[in-house]
Amino acid sequence: MKLHFQCVTLASVMLLVLSMSGDLRAESDEGICHFKVGALDFYSIQDDVGEMNDGALVTDDKDALARLAPTGRTPSGYAVFVVKKGSDTVLIDTGKGGKLLRRLQKIGVKPEDVKNILLTHSHGDHVGGLVKDDRKVFPNATLRIAAAELAFWKSARNGNLCEQCIKLYGEPEILVPDEKTAAVFPELVSVPLPGHTPGQTGFLLASEGGNLLVVADLLHNGAVQFARPDIGFRADNDLKLAAEVRRKTLRRAADERLLIAVSHLPFPSVGRVVVDGDGFRYTPSPFSSGAVLQTDGKSPE
Repeated sequence: MKLHFQCVTLASVMLLVLSMSGDLRAESDEGICHFKVGALDFYSIQDDVGEMNDGALVTDDKDALARLAPTGRTPSGYAVFVVKKGSDTVLIDTGKGGKLLRRLQKIGVKPEDVKNILLTHSHGDHVGGLVKDDRKVFPNATLRIAAAELAFWKSARNGNLCEQCIKLYGEPEILVPDEKTAAVFPELVSVPLPGHTPGQTGFLLASEGGNLLVVADLLHNGAVQFARPDIGFRADNDLKLAAEVRRKTLRRAADERLLIAVSHLPFPSVGRVVVDGDGFRYTPSPFSSGAVLQTDGKSPE
């Protein structure tokens, strides 16, 4: 498999920003990483930075937390993904209303250029960029979401933003997460990843031997949950199912040597996993200013 990627950063490094309150946040100057997956262009865009506190994790194994995340804090992020095929520009999620629009401009994408928005799930940090000042941000876009997730979004817990989005964008088109039906075009299909929410959906890109799997909120704390996929996250709708799907999907990514794109890992939010004992080990994709790297697709040692 041949896969190229280029990351655009002014300083070509991750900046570790320590705020006055002691929050640890991973920031990238430009926050744009460009992968070539076969004939498709895939961009990871940093919408915002964040920090994960181990208090958000669900486990009785405090020793594991102390070993894997000794400070109790782990840098995280909020990533949005873009897929381009010719003149088609597809957004995967819209973030929380952070830096997405400014960074889309840097890759030559205007809001009106986006015709399809694939929603992995309906939490506010994934759909919050759809609306601003009571207007739709992407005037020509159709929303696409799994049926189970749309029902969850329309529930009392999530209904307000859903009602506004449907009023502005129209009723979403329903995704068929069977890995066969095109989500927009044949090289992009949807993958069921329930657990975090009832209808969370991933997206598999496959083109000319290149493969990349967007796994959204399959996990949240990379320092802990790769090594211990059984450890849950407090916002998971179904902790048991989320853990089962997490382990199964990470095993698939390792076995098939898939790049994975994870919404809340630090920038570039894309990397590879290998099996490591009873868990997994993650290696983020390297990045540097203006560099283009070619890989044969083999997983890291």
